[in-house]
Amino acid sequence: MSAAISAIVLAAGMATRMGRLKQLLPFRGKVLLEHVLDTLRSAGIEEILLVLGFAADQIRSQVRLDSIKVILNPAYREGMASSLQAGIAAVSPGREAALIVLGDQPLVQPGTIHQLIAAYQQAKPPFTIPVYEGRRGNPVLIDRAVFPDIFQLSGDTGCRKLFPAYREQILEVPVEDPGVLLDIDTQEDLADR
Repeated sequence: MSAAISAIVLAAGMATRMGRLKQLLPFRGKVLLEHVLDTLRSAGIEEILLVLGFAADQIRSQVRLDSIKVILNPAYREGMASSLQAGIAAVSPGREAALIVLGDQPLVQPGTIHQLIAAYQQAKPPFTIPVYEGRRGNPVLIDRAVFPDIFQLSGDTGCRKLFPAYREQILEVPVEDPGVLLDIDTQEDLADR
C-alpha cells in the first residue's frame, strides 16, 4: 500500500526551546526519534529519509538507522524550509508523494499513517492532512505535483505556508489519534506525555 510513498523525517533542528538535544531524549524506553522511525517502519513505509543537521553525528551514533536513508542538511540553521527541501530533493524518482513527519512527534499511530495514505490514494490531492477534534495536525502527505513549490519556501516555515494557494484541494482526514497534535518542544511537554 505504501510502496509509492516516501517519508521525510525532519530532525535537523537545534531544539532551542528544549535546551538540549531533543531527538535523543529518553521517552518510554527509547529515544524520542526512534519512536518516530519505528512508527514509520511499522506502517510499512519503504523509503524513510531522515534529515539531520545539528548534532548529526551524535544522533547517528545513538539511533538505530537500519533501512533509513540519512540526508544531511548543511543549511539547517536557516530553518525548517531548508530541511524540507533537502528531504524532497532526495525522494526517489517514481514516488507519488511524501509524508512530512516531524521528528518530535513520537505518539502518531501507524494506523493513522495508513489512513492518510489510503485517503490520498483515492483522490491524489496536493495535500492530505490529519484532523483530530477539528484541528489540523501532522504528518502531512504531499503529492509530487507540489514538490516544486517546496523550493519557494524559506526560513522556518513548512508546508502550511503553501496551504492557502491550494485551499480548495486540501483533503482533511478525520483521525482518532491525538498524537497528530502533540509535539515535544519543552521539558513540560515531555513530562505531560
